[in-house]
Amino acid sequence: MTGAAVRYTNIQFLRVAAAVGVVLFHLGCHAPVLVGADPAAFRHTLCAGFPVPLFFAVSGFVLAHALRGAAPGRFLVARFLRLYPGYWLAVLLTLGLMRAGALTEHHRWLPVFVGGVTLSLWPAGPDAVVVYPLGVEWSLIYEVFLSAALAVFGLVGRGRVVAVLAAAWLVGLGVKAVVAPGFAFDARAHWSTIGLSAYAAPFLLGVLVYQVRGADRRWAWLAAPAALGCLVAACTRPVTLEQLWGLLGLAAAGVVWLAVALPQASERNRLARLGDCTYGLFLIHVPLMMGVLHAAARAGWAGWEPAALALGVALAGGLLFGRLECAVHARLRPLAKADARALLTRARRVLRVKSASAGPASRAP
Repeated sequence: MTGAAVRYTNIQFLRVAAAVGVVLFHLGCHAPVLVGADPAAFRHTLCAGFPVPLFFAVSGFVLAHALRGAAPGRFLVARFLRLYPGYWLAVLLTLGLMRAGALTEHHRWLPVFVGGVTLSLWPAGPDAVVVYPLGVEWSLIYEVFLSAALAVFGLVGRGRVVAVLAAAWLVGLGVKAVVAPGFAFDARAHWSTIGLSAYAAPFLLGVLVYQVRGADRRWAWLAAPAALGCLVAACTRPVTLEQLWGLLGLAAAGVVWLAVALPQASERNRLARLGDCTYGLFLIHVPLMMGVLHAAARAGWAGWEPAALALGVALAGGLLFGRLECAVHARLRPLAKADARALLTRARRVLRVKSASAGPASRAP
C-alpha cells in the first residue's frame, strides 16, 4: 500500500482473509482427488467465489490511492515491480520443483513449454496452448490488464474523472451482461475481450469505494447488512456466473469500505503485517500443496492427515516465500521513483569506467 498521508492498515486483514480463503479452496479441489479427503466446505461460495473478488476490490481501492500520488508512467513502473519479479521468482522455484520430480512425471516436462506468453502474463485466450505452472495466473492476467487500464484513466484525469470512467465501464459491463450474457467470461482471457469480462467488476467497484472513502461512518449500519445481503444472495439464490460476480463484487466493495471506515489497526499488529506476505502466499501455495499431495499419493498415504499437512505446508511455506518476495520488492521499489535519465547517465559512466580499466589489459601481451 502506498501513500504518504494515510495507511489503511485494516486492508491488510482483508488480504490475509482472502489469501487463506484461496488456499482452502484449492485444498478442497485437490485433496479429494489425490488423497481421498473431501473438505467440501472449502468449495462453498465463501471460499470458492469470494476471495478473488475481494482481492480485486482491495486492489482497485489501493491502486486508486496509489494513482493519486504518482504520474501514470511511474505508477506503471511501480506495478511492474510489484507484480512481475515475485511472479518470475515463484515460476522459477516451481519449475525447479517440477524438474526435480516433486510433482508427477508429466509435470517434469512442462517447463520446456514455459515461454514469453507465460512470463509476460499476456491474455492469450482459452484456446492457446500455454502452460501456467502456478495455477493462479488467470487472476494475475486480469490484475496486469486492470492496472494498465487504471494508468490510462490517470492520463485522462484524476480524482472524480477516474471515478466517472470506472462507473462508465461498470455500466458497460452491465449492458453487456444483458445483451450478451456469458460473453468474455473465460478465466483465461483473450486480449480482445478482457475488457468486457465481469471479472473486472470488483476491481472497478474498489476504485469507486476509494472515491467515497471519506463518507460518514454512520453509513456503516447500512453498508454492513448490504454486503452481507449480497453474500447471502450469491450463496443461496440461483444466479448466472456474471450475476454471481456482480453480487460478490458488491459484497467485496462493501467489506473494503467498512475496513477503511472503521478505526485503523496499528501497523505493528502481527496479523496486519502478514498482509505484506500474502502476495507471495498467493503465488506459491498451489505448487507447495500439490507437492505434498502427490508425494502422499505415491506413498499410499490417504485421508485427512496428508490433507492437513498439505494445508500447513502451503500456508507456512507460502508465507515464508512471501517474506522473501517482500524483501526483493523492498530492494526494487526505489526504482519506481528513480529518474530514468539519471539512471542512464550512471549506467554510461559505469560502462566507461569498465571499458577504461579493461583497455590496458586488452593491450597487454
